[in-house]
Amino acid sequence: MLAAGALVASLLAVGSGPAAALDEDSKPNKPAATSACVGDANDDMAFSDVSEGHAFRGDINCLAYYGVTVGYGDGTFGPNADVSNEEMVLFMERAAAVAGADAEAVVGDFAETGSDPVIRGDMALLIARLLVSATSAESAVNVKTNDDGTFTVDGVAAKDWDYFADSRRLQNRVSDSAASALYELGVAKGTGMGYFSPASTVSRGAMAAFITRALAHTTARPAGVTIQSDGPGEAIISVRDANFHPVANAAVDVFSAAADKVDEAFNADGSCNKARVTGVGGNAKECEIDALDAVTGLSGDYELGSISVNPDAGGTTVWAWTGDSGDKVEDGGEGLASINLTKTAPVNATGTKITTDLGENVERAAFGSTVTVTIQLVGDVESNRADAVPPTDGVSYNVVIRSTPERDQASDDLASDLDPVTTGATVTTQTVAVDASGKGTFTITAADPDPNNADDPESGSVDWVTVTYAVTTTATGVPVVGDISDAAADGMQTIRFSDAPSLARRASITPTAKYLAAPTSGGSASNVVTVKVVDQYGKPVRAHLVRLDSNHSTDPPSTPADTDLSTFPVARRTDSSGTVRIGYSYKGTGSVESLNALTKVTPDGGGAATFPRINAGATDADADFYWVSPAAAGDVTAADVRVADVESNTVVIGGDGSTSPQLLVYDDNDQFIIGAENSTMAAFEEQLAKKDTGDADTVGVVQYNPTDASAVARFTLTVNS
Repeated sequence: MLAAGALVASLLAVGSGPAAALDEDSKPNKPAATSACVGDANDDMAFSDVSEGHAFRGDINCLAYYGVTVGYGDGTFGPNADVSNEEMVLFMERAAAVAGADAEAVVGDFAETGSDPVIRGDMALLIARLLVSATSAESAVNVKTNDDGTFTVDGVAAKDWDYFADSRRLQNRVSDSAASALYELGVAKGTGMGYFSPASTVSRGAMAAFITRALAHTTARPAGVTIQSDGPGEAIISVRDANFHPVANAAVDVFSAAADKVDEAFNADGSCNKARVTGVGGNAKECEIDALDAVTGLSGDYELGSISVNPDAGGTTVWAWTGDSGDKVEDGGEGLASINLTKTAPVNATGTKITTDLGENVERAAFGSTVTVTIQLVGDVESNRADAVPPTDGVSYNVVIRSTPERDQASDDLASDLDPVTTGATVTTQTVAVDASGKGTFTITAADPDPNNADDPESGSVDWVTVTYAVTTTATGVPVVGDISDAAADGMQTIRFSDAPSLARRASITPTAKYLAAPTSGGSASNVVTVKVVDQYGKPVRAHLVRLDSNHSTDPPSTPADTDLSTFPVARRTDSSGTVRIGYSYKGTGSVESLNALTKVTPDGGGAATFPRINAGATDADADFYWVSPAAAGDVTAADVRVADVESNTVVIGGDGSTSPQLLVYDDNDQFIIGAENSTMAAFEEQLAKKDTGDADTVGVVQYNPTDASAVARFTLTVNS
């Protein structure tokens, strides 16, 4: 047998191929996505000399959970004591049993007795051997040995292989490659400055950290069921026996709920509240073990696919458990493994969207201001072209920016610039690379070409600079397609810089509520809306007169007709934020009211002030408001969804033609169908949340009774998108 010192004998270290010495920018290539120290393995083992703030407290407790250490028998662990040869052999033999490795292959030629302290080079060699024995081609990572005894990690190319400078200088090829392999796996972190210190002794606490990090790459997981996230929007479920070994073909029931609804996921008797939980991974009977549940593979693991995460609810909580066929959740989740996922799975890029930080409908940028343009990779997924990540080789784009000073000989008529005179143009080009999040940016600005010009659209000429920019794909780009802020197919965009005086150009209307109950018995009801007025630069316009109008008012507000349903006040002025709150009364029955903002505008070239619709035809010129009536008991004919308020369990439907909007109320005592499939209240609400006001989805109800909470109504949601 080789003596311990022989393992780090001063043989000349020979480089093992192209590699790079570790520096502050180096990162492991194959760190473990999950841990062996999860669930019960995090329990406190109450070693009296391991304080709560000890750097290796978690690792020591985890090692004790797996039985790799039992401490000194007097309630202490000795975290700062050096590990002896004899102790190291015991630790590695026990770790091999937990990891399913061959102990003889790990420690067979190591000195089995003696109180000499183990050095870091020896420990790295033993742990690397452990991983060679415990991993295979079916493992998340596979550690192997070459013919010359050196270690490699599958998936780490020679050019990406890192090494510790002092290990390369002081150790032989085999021991040096062991230290490098542990670094690439995230097991060894070094002692700082790119050093490994192979001849230094190892404390028992540090040894615990090394072994537990190594176990993360093996099948070692706590007994029973554990669940961990192994990527954004993804999770892996592990089932192990009492010896921490994989259990294959174990049925796994998985279900989830929005994180802010976790308190509602279980009923008072401990059973699942099926109106609040949703099956995951094709699970048909959530909270029950049945023949359709997924089963673990030979590794004892079940890998969940991409999980829908609700970031607005604080994430999605996922539960997992196993049992015999027919078993049901009965204890309110006690003993079930769970995890809260807050990030969605990455989306592969299929195109781009190009946006600016100019506000919606902004028509001008001020001279000297900076406009940031963002190129964002997107993917065609259910979440409506969600942000995407770049391919492995990266993505970049060519950007061409053309700046053209111009002068309008007539006026700064924003609708159609008349007779512009061009005075020359400048062109710049650049290449923009997107980052790991799939985003790249560049900026555009322009200076006033004639700062002495008064720029008065009512009396004469106005100077501006028209900047166009085009984004095209490079050899490493994803095609520039779709959703390019209404740009032409070639990706061309235009921004106009100016310092013309502020003119009111846009108004938006925001009702205080999405709907209100229509008045009854000939009475009236009140509504309040907020109108915001902005100029061509997107800046608020203060002290500006605003008047409301709608399809329920035919005459000016001061002389409402007897047939008018809505009565509006006289014009009101905006405040310093460009907004004004306007209240009005409504006396009709249920209906859809189309509100419009009328704003005082002085025409170009002077003339009498009028109250035209400031942005007639624009999408933000109008706002639909719903005066609703409660749906009567009985069957309710399916109609378009207008408003979905899952917080109050209400849906507004109808309002087309001669029909009035109807208010429906549901609860977890009702039944829910999506399409033709039986569903849950949670899934019903999730679909409603995706499809808000104005969508073509429809809802109908059978046996509806709004006055009897015990009545069971059947809601059917038809998705027409």
